[in-house]
Amino acid sequence: MTDLYGVRVLATDSPNRRVRLRVTVLYYDLDSHIPLVDDASFFLRVLAEGDIDTPIGKAMSLDQRLDPNWVDAHTRWFVESMECVATRNHPFTDDAQALLDENYTPFPWELGTRFDQMPEEEAAALARAEELRVGADYDVVVTDPRWMAHLTPGDWWRTSAYATRADWPLDGEAEEIPDLRRPTVELRPFDADDTPRHAEFSDDGRFLAVSSGEGALVVYSTDSWSECLRVPSTEYLSPWLMWVPGEPVVTLRHHEEFGPQLAYDVTSGDPVEAPPQTGRRRSATGRYRAEGASGPAVALLSPQGEERVLSLREAVNSDEGEPEFLGPDPYDEVAFSSDESRVFVGCGELVCVVDPASGHVLRTVANDRLGRSLAVSPDGGYLAVGEKPSEGRSVLIRRVSDGRIVTCRAFDGQFLPAHAGVAWSPENRWLAVTLPTADHGGIPNGGEIRVFPVGLPREWVPDSERSFAGGASGECEV
Repeated sequence: MTDLYGVRVLATDSPNRRVRLRVTVLYYDLDSHIPLVDDASFFLRVLAEGDIDTPIGKAMSLDQRLDPNWVDAHTRWFVESMECVATRNHPFTDDAQALLDENYTPFPWELGTRFDQMPEEEAAALARAEELRVGADYDVVVTDPRWMAHLTPGDWWRTSAYATRADWPLDGEAEEIPDLRRPTVELRPFDADDTPRHAEFSDDGRFLAVSSGEGALVVYSTDSWSECLRVPSTEYLSPWLMWVPGEPVVTLRHHEEFGPQLAYDVTSGDPVEAPPQTGRRRSATGRYRAEGASGPAVALLSPQGEERVLSLREAVNSDEGEPEFLGPDPYDEVAFSSDESRVFVGCGELVCVVDPASGHVLRTVANDRLGRSLAVSPDGGYLAVGEKPSEGRSVLIRRVSDGRIVTCRAFDGQFLPAHAGVAWSPENRWLAVTLPTADHGGIPNGGEIRVFPVGLPREWVPDSERSFAGGASGECEV
């Protein structure tokens, strides 16, 4: 494997479970380099390298250490915190590149000798190689001093370790975060010739309704995940799906609003008359309903149907001279907190958090890629963002307060280029992810709904006692 970084132990503090590591970038391309480490998963890989008879080596198998899914799930049981305390040659400027070229000093190969025991010239060459390259020093705190017991100041080595995206909940936060590795159920509501389009939980979380591109409807009970209603395809292609507020009644509307609203009582299975539903997405009571608007904006409809457009242009810094921004998808990129105090609107690589009463943008949350579907936890504290599975991440969970990713997953399977749809249940029990699938030739062949429980494990459970369910490849690109 290609060596990506050099690592040197600068200091150890066993009583405080702290080790300071110098990490130097070894892999460079024509005008770029692999990034500085910004995720604790790298340090679990580094700490576990070498002798398998060390305490941390005995705590995991080689297969586990090489499995990105296992590493991302378990890093927090080994690494308590990491902090970059110094950087070198970052960003890597043209002057730094020229200095490296003019004074090129190769990073040495390991000879089994600690830095402090090397001949003076060899130690100076190693230090010079570090000085010329991009690098950083990190203070890493482990959860148990055993995990660093094998390290001594002066140890150094080359490594092919890399960073993925470790689960990183704050203290007391794990129970609020969906566990994207272990789906409770994987549903295939439609045949291969139809694709799931919209999925939405009822207001009490007892039911999950799924509509299809051909206008079919399936409703599941979330207690047993058994099917309790099936409506065959209608003439309403890709219909709008919406529950009647507070009722076990689900409605379908033509995507261009042609034809009457269709409504079904999911407890009896009967077609019923229901109050007309408007908008594409609604708040808990229906007080606010989202509709499309041109430009970086979202339109909110009152219960009386009056439209109020909330401009987001200033928040997203859209230049008036640029081509007109079409605006967020009012179905997939708008979500409300359960108390109706905030509406979350996806705008490209930003999510705007807006007070729907005043129209004021309360904050923006940056997403480092284009998110195309959005759900929010009932309390508004976390975002679920759906991306294109083909681009390395399917779903990620971000903390609204600081914008940090708490967990993310890329899913195994053959998927269409379409984004993954997300729906968060109102009682904070489930996250449903819609994944349109394709055969090996890229032809659509239906799709699946993966339903994940809310709540990450709060203690380390050995794999012999808890198996990883299918459906997650684990390596989530950073």
